[in-house]
Amino acid sequence: MIKQILTITVFLTSVRSAAYAQIIFDVKGKTMEYVKTFEKAAKSTPVFLENTYLNAPGVGQPVVYLREEKLLPNVLVYYFPNTRDSTINYILYELDESNFGKDQQAIKRPVEDLLPFIDRYKKFLTQAQAIFGPGESSGSLDDTSAIESGRFKRTDKFSKDGVEVEMYIVLSNKQETNGIVSITPTHRLRVYVRNKRAGRSLQ
Repeated sequence: MIKQILTITVFLTSVRSAAYAQIIFDVKGKTMEYVKTFEKAAKSTPVFLENTYLNAPGVGQPVVYLREEKLLPNVLVYYFPNTRDSTINYILYELDESNFGKDQQAIKRPVEDLLPFIDRYKKFLTQAQAIFGPGESSGSLDDTSAIESGRFKRTDKFSKDGVEVEMYIVLSNKQETNGIVSITPTHRLRVYVRNKRAGRSLQ
């Protein structure tokens, strides 16, 4: 009996974790109250920003949540509301090592340590394709040897029923200094989900 309870508990925990690793693509009509309920169920942590975002007229400051990860940098989810009715204008999902690194910089890592970034991108890509169908793509997820030279990049764009999605991944271990110009490693994955009718460009 105890074993069955443990099995059920682990299963439910896995289901919950998988559900909240997903992205909210259906942003039309969703309010910040919905966001609060969703992120509370995901056991996310509210993040209070010190900086102010320069947004288009009618777009408020983001409400930000942190979702803890094990093999990746913690996810920061930015919800930008429409000030007129508190509906979602757009969402930014960000996995970026520099958010939590010393001096806000990523460090060079073995390629094996960066594979979870690619796995997560593929998961997000599968979710988007299931909803939006084929999108516009550039770059490749296959040549991991390009990470050392800073050329590992992939971008995907989708659009359907008034929702626009743009996602990209950049993995670079390139590190060099030429005079006053320095290039540091970059390990970043971002997904933007935007209500096209809200009239705001992606950044």
